[in-house]
Amino acid sequence: MSMHALVINLECSKERLEFQQQQLTVLGIPFLRIQAVSAKDLGDATYAEHANNWERPLRRTEVACALSHIQAWETVIQQKSPCLILEDDALLSTHTKNILDALAYQADYDCVNLETRARKKRVSRNKSHLWGNFYLSKLIQDKSGAAAYVLWPNGAKLLLKWVRKHGVGLADATIALGPKLCHGQVEPAAAIQMDCCNQYGLSCPIETSTSINNIPKPEPSSWHPFLWRRLRGQVRIAVKKLSHYRLSESVELRPYGFNNWE
Repeated sequence: MSMHALVINLECSKERLEFQQQQLTVLGIPFLRIQAVSAKDLGDATYAEHANNWERPLRRTEVACALSHIQAWETVIQQKSPCLILEDDALLSTHTKNILDALAYQADYDCVNLETRARKKRVSRNKSHLWGNFYLSKLIQDKSGAAAYVLWPNGAKLLLKWVRKHGVGLADATIALGPKLCHGQVEPAAAIQMDCCNQYGLSCPIETSTSINNIPKPEPSSWHPFLWRRLRGQVRIAVKKLSHYRLSESVELRPYGFNNWE
């Protein structure tokens, strides 16, 4: 059975959903739509409950985005099989179906990232052949990006357990820096967000814009709890980086196989 994609999509973003339906149909990947949580519909009580649990106060849009990913994690558990989780502005390589078919046999991983965002990542020097020109390495340190990743049910359970204990944070930061996942990276990258098309010389298939970073960051009444969380997070990053330093490398991944939308 083919691996399903879970497309996180706002009710108002109909053009994006139409594009994902077109893209995934061409690639032969079945999908389910996850209705994204809208910042406009996020109640004040819900926002207040989650806004101050991370290393800085979260915007309303950031809380809504994180809650949307949590819905996708819950769906992975319900599906009882790994799923490709996509934000609705993700652009996929023509080879994604073959990559997913190969990843379906990777039972040792909790989460595998397909994406690059023009920022360096630290990955293991040792890589296993996945399919064609693609390899799979262990992801040691990631900077950003939660637009395209494969999540296994065990990984989803670990992420949800982490959120229940520590609270909601940025979706990509929770995946990268939260629980101790067996985390992989596809090399070269098989996904980008459409706002990165110009950086890689690709034509953007549809017009996209985001409001997440257009809103000023909230100011807390006191920075003390946030600074402590920030320090603790940086220590964890440093320890992980040092413990894998000799067996890892810092790379800026390039996307591969995007000629279908150029």
